[in-house]
Amino acid sequence: MKRPLFTFFAVTILGVSNFGQSNPDPKFIAYPATLEKAKAKSVDFKKNPDARTFRTRLTEGLRGGVNFAGHYIVVGWGCGTGCISGAIIDGRTGEVFWPEQFNALGVWYGADSYVDQPVAYKKNSRLLIITGVPGEKSEDAPDRPSGVYYYEWKNNRLRQIKFVTKPTE
Repeated sequence: MKRPLFTFFAVTILGVSNFGQSNPDPKFIAYPATLEKAKAKSVDFKKNPDARTFRTRLTEGLRGGVNFAGHYIVVGWGCGTGCISGAIIDGRTGEVFWPEQFNALGVWYGADSYVDQPVAYKKNSRLLIITGVPGEKSEDAPDRPSGVYYYEWKNNRLRQIKFVTKPTE
């Protein structure tokens, strides 16, 4: 009689402990991309005149080669203390994409707590992870909480797949 009672309690306790666990964070391997060599000779400034403002950074990024989602290149630059901006270049065509999430990306958790690696990505994955506060604060874009944002690069745009809040320090 003791053995079935023990088994019942063991199964119940294990079941309850697993019930409260959240879904695991997305992993790079779950969003594969076929790796290609960049073929574009230059950044396409005709299709995107705004790219001329960042001609040097974008050109250097293209020369650096593919570093994201198979044939794309993530390029970033500073825009002040605790702030970075960037773009994504299609390594096949040289076309430049300006994800809203890269516009004045806040790289902090709290007033004095900066993030060491605000943007994480891999050349063989469509997953891009932003730690901090993505995008610029404006009237059109409400304040976003600080945390870890998971995005999938799909159809030349970032699509949010998960957000994990992080406490401010």
